[in-house]
Amino acid sequence: MRLQSWKQWKKNAPLSLYLNCGTILLLFLFSVLIVACGGTPTNANLGQTDVTVTINLGQNDSSPTPPLPEYTCSAWVTNTTPGIGSSTIGVYAKFVHNVNGNPEGVYPAQGTATVLWPDGSVNVTANTTSDGLAIFPVSVANKSADLYKIILVTVAFQGPQGVPPCDVTADRAAFFTLVKSLPAASATAGASPTVISTATATATNSPTPTPTPKPCPTVNPKRTPTPCP
Repeated sequence: MRLQSWKQWKKNAPLSLYLNCGTILLLFLFSVLIVACGGTPTNANLGQTDVTVTINLGQNDSSPTPPLPEYTCSAWVTNTTPGIGSSTIGVYAKFVHNVNGNPEGVYPAQGTATVLWPDGSVNVTANTTSDGLAIFPVSVANKSADLYKIILVTVAFQGPQGVPPCDVTADRAAFFTLVKSLPAASATAGASPTVISTATATATNSPTPTPTPKPCPTVNPKRTPTPCP
């Protein structure tokens, strides 16, 4: 009985059932689509403004650049590897006064260079020129025992009245190292090369002239003379 009723119902109402099921499925899919599109909150939905990042390039909170010292000094050697055969080398040093960022030489000023040899220190004095430069002649004669050793040179400047002293300490010292000098290439004395010019003489065969036959004397002058062999 139930089976017959089911078949009768299925026969009479298949279209409405399909429409209802299709409508429900469509509503379900539409709801899922709405939830998927509106599930993530945005700034516009929440009524919030976009966050703006501002980079402050001002120097208010940064460390200021330290100013240059009012007086500075330095030392150096132009040839840091002089030969052991040299008698003296020049050590250069400069004493300057920074005026509004512009260096001006301190003059007159006296400088004392201390050469720190392994067997003891040697002091050399020199005065600055108008540009604050002082040149110290350092003797390197008879220093073969210090070959290939780093020699430091410190400098202490004493300026005129009112100018503070300035020192070039060991951490900024000039330096040099004595090395063996390479022997100069000498030319070997000898005879100058002789250029031999070889001339090849070509012999020319000149034609030998044929001698003219001489007539032989004859007794009979009327006869034709017979040529002599």
